[in-house]
Amino acid sequence: MALIAQSVPSTSYVPCISALQPGWGSSGLQAKDSGTRFTLSSDRSPNHPVHVELSQSCPIGTATPIAPRTPGGRSYLSLSSIDPRYAGTMYDVFPGGCVSYRFDFERGAHVPLMAQLQSIVGFVPRQQLRLDVQRQLGVRLDP
Repeated sequence: MALIAQSVPSTSYVPCISALQPGWGSSGLQAKDSGTRFTLSSDRSPNHPVHVELSQSCPIGTATPIAPRTPGGRSYLSLSSIDPRYAGTMYDVFPGGCVSYRFDFERGAHVPLMAQLQSIVGFVPRQQLRLDVQRQLGVRLDP
């Protein structure tokens, strides 16, 4: 998680996998100076992984506000299709960072898949992570 936090030093929250639901998996973690990417896959949506990306900002455009998932943050949903597939991007925006989730689910199966996706990805406040890393590893997380 410290590598993810360092990939966007300004972010006030760090995304984490809270608990994978049955049938879900994760792969392809890439933490770079410009952000972090990974994919989530469900056996109920084969060949259509969810692409998750932490970056300093997101192009939310005309996305519709939804219930926020972080204290002090905002969440949005932008749909590119609702039929025959439910596809688009969900955003979690907070001070200094943003997580985007590009998804493409079969219509009908999308309701439980979207609910599961939202429960799989959680957030750790950067302040808390900084304290935990210092306490457990004796390493200072910048900034």
